[in-house]
Amino acid sequence: MPATAPNHLLHGDMLAVSAALPPASIDLLYLDPPFGAGRVFQAAAGMFDDRWEDGLDGYLDWLKPRLTALRPLLTPTGALFLHLDRRAVHHMRVWLDATWGVRHFRNEIIWHYTGGGRSKQVFSHKHDTILWYSADAQRWTFNIDAVREPYTPTSSYARAGIRSAAGKRYMPHPDGTPPDDVWDIPMINPMAAERVGYPTQKPERLLERIISAASQPGDCVADLCCGSGTTAVVAQRLGRRWIAADLSADAIAVTTQRLARLDPPPTWAFARCE
Repeated sequence: MPATAPNHLLHGDMLAVSAALPPASIDLLYLDPPFGAGRVFQAAAGMFDDRWEDGLDGYLDWLKPRLTALRPLLTPTGALFLHLDRRAVHHMRVWLDATWGVRHFRNEIIWHYTGGGRSKQVFSHKHDTILWYSADAQRWTFNIDAVREPYTPTSSYARAGIRSAAGKRYMPHPDGTPPDDVWDIPMINPMAAERVGYPTQKPERLLERIISAASQPGDCVADLCCGSGTTAVVAQRLGRRWIAADLSADAIAVTTQRLARLDPPPTWAFARCE
């Protein structure tokens, strides 16, 4: 890949892509891999097969060596945000604690969303889990002021602050309150302009929070299961460099089209990794 290219769109499996990238080149790695759902996902703009030989064991055997290969690509203050659901996240939490190190674990983020059908047999599954691990156990990038949320209109603290029992006065931050580790961010509305029709497309607002909080302008943000290209689009808008990769030709085509519609459209180098 040309060293001078600010951005890269790569067609290939994560193992092949990781071998093509230099060590310590990624500041923020967001991964939204297949979830081991055991079915084919298909929509107007693309499809991918999430069925695995040997079921969950086969899926975990696929994911673990890829995370092992990707770790050396993180910069000293870099981070991994691994996006999974109920099927595999607990297995990967235990494995990452053992292999990356429990002292590198930063957060278990719950992305709560609504919409879709409702189960009558169990409580409806309406959240994903994002595991945040830092490359270093003592230093990492975290911009809390970049992701503050407005106070609710009814908040008495927002209007006048509070006074402690000791008499100290605490006033609200002008930019709002820091989010906690449960994020209420809606799924993409069927009529939303950002919808591209790719299965499992994630909302831009979700990636905006991750990228704003865990990287600096000019940093390199990578998504090596890029799907619909949301990470690259948001990274571009937030002034980050980006690497987007996927094994699916549909994903590469959708990401290319989506990036080309940005104003102004970014430039990138394209390569196939085999």
